[in-house]
Amino acid sequence: MIRHNARRASLLVGLIASIAALPSIAQRQDGASQPQPSLGQSWPQMTNVSAAPGWRVYVFVQDKVKYIQVNDLVGTVRATVATANGHFLVLPLGADARRVSTPTQPLAAALDSTSPAITVYQDNEVQLTARYQSDGSTVWTATAKKAPATTTPSSAATPAKPAMSVVCPPCAGGQSD
Repeated sequence: MIRHNARRASLLVGLIASIAALPSIAQRQDGASQPQPSLGQSWPQMTNVSAAPGWRVYVFVQDKVKYIQVNDLVGTVRATVATANGHFLVLPLGADARRVSTPTQPLAAALDSTSPAITVYQDNEVQLTARYQSDGSTVWTATAKKAPATTTPSSAATPAKPAMSVVCPPCAGGQSD
């Protein structure tokens, strides 16, 4: 009986350990597993790409979406944005998540601020700046370095409107062509 309970306990511990490891393991296309850094961590195992002292910036890319996470020097996640093709989404991660301004959701505090913008992260597509406010808070601004990609239907895909050869009598005062 004791041997049976010990075996069951070791299986349970192994199962719990494997479930706990699932979020940090990704399946590559070739079927092999590889560890992935986790968004939202205080100290992800990634290179700090910050352009400003006092901040730590980590960039994650998955499915052509770039996630930019800013931490302070003690490891507190401050702000996180996702971006693709010049569009931004503020993620609900970080102490300053409600103080992130984007082109489609500008914040008055970012627009009206007289404090200088400090570039915290910049690449060929994105710039992320911080502005320190008089109340001690930080307002973040994410901007695209080029216009967002848009799709416009081609003229071949848009059906042409039929030409009107007869004028509507009530609209033309009862006259027709």
